[in-house]
Amino acid sequence: MKKISPVKRALMVFLSVVMIICCIPFTSSAASANQKTIFEFCLKELGLNNAAACGVLANIEAESDFNPNLYGDGGDSYGICQWNLSRFDNLINYCNRNGYNWKTLTGQLYFLKYELTTNKSDTGYILDKLKGVQNNANGAYNAGYNWCYYFERPANKTAKSESRGDRAMSKYWPEFKNYTISKPAPAPSYKLGDVTQDGKINSIDALAILQYSTGAKTFNANQIKAGDLNRDGKVNSVDALAVLAISTGSTSTANY
Repeated sequence: MKKISPVKRALMVFLSVVMIICCIPFTSSAASANQKTIFEFCLKELGLNNAAACGVLANIEAESDFNPNLYGDGGDSYGICQWNLSRFDNLINYCNRNGYNWKTLTGQLYFLKYELTTNKSDTGYILDKLKGVQNNANGAYNAGYNWCYYFERPANKTAKSESRGDRAMSKYWPEFKNYTISKPAPAPSYKLGDVTQDGKINSIDALAILQYSTGAKTFNANQIKAGDLNRDGKVNSVDALAVLAISTGSTSTANY
């Protein structure tokens, strides 16, 4: 595995610090947004329940306050989990190999998943511990405690593990215990230009649009959306001409 030289690391630290201080200050709103992103990642990508995800949040707050660009230990630690020395090198190398930017929250979250799912003999077994906690306040405490004790492993780890367990239970569990991930919006139930809803776009659709525009035919909501090709809020002869052009191959719905 490629090592990052001390000189190169020092340069990266300097450039990142300059960028953060001069250009992109880390705000409380950014921390809040990252908090939500991390929580959803824990549910969707790591398969954790809400209580376990609260334990992760309590630890990441303690390590970095959700700032993916935070350096610690004189530049030897970095990111939301303050990966240190060789693990910092591993973060950079993993992201470079897999097309992620190691300075971003996304890159760091996928590296975290990599650590948790491929390194069972060291940090990886913590994922099984977290998946075993109950989805309640006590589960949040246990998740916060175990993540700190077995994954972060700081100095004075027993006291810090207790503190982070308490934080998970008292702050994050009340806030996130009922949190659910929003489902994506359903695909539109219409095809642009296909007002007759027969799966085809042809002169019959153009005629139907003309009839609708004169009041001779009524459309339901999806037919109106399908017939308004130029998205001007109206369904009229302009749209009918567009449908004819599509039906003859002169243009396509991709142009609308």
